[in-house]
Amino acid sequence: MTDHPPPPSSAPHGAPSVAGRKPNLASSDPYDVLGLPRRASPREIKRAYFDLVRQYPPETAPDAFKLIRTAYEKLQSDKARAETDLFLFQPPLPWEPRKRPPKLDLAFDPEDIWHLLRAHGDLGTTDFKSDFRPVKL
Repeated sequence: MTDHPPPPSSAPHGAPSVAGRKPNLASSDPYDVLGLPRRASPREIKRAYFDLVRQYPPETAPDAFKLIRTAYEKLQSDKARAETDLFLFQPPLPWEPRKRPPKLDLAFDPEDIWHLLRAHGDLGTTDFKSDFRPVKL
């Protein structure tokens, strides 16, 4: 007598599916969601998708179905799969704002202003004739 695999059942989240796959519906990796290795063929991807859709139909598990459908769409065509593989292994660099030097140094002592005015300004003078020029009419 030969051993046959048990018939498929509506297994709960994380349970092995019909073909021994173990989907991870909490993952953001489409391969993990479908319970497949990265080297899976297009036929295996399609088979896993349909097995999981039977396990998690949209009428009874709409959130799980949406995750499974999204994962399948990311792996369905060769172009989409290549793009998914590229960003799975090489995520884009995080965005950081450009570093700029501060515009004003507000950490100053008011005494510094008086020193600058004494050294370069008219502080302490009483004759302001040099500040005015004659107006030509």
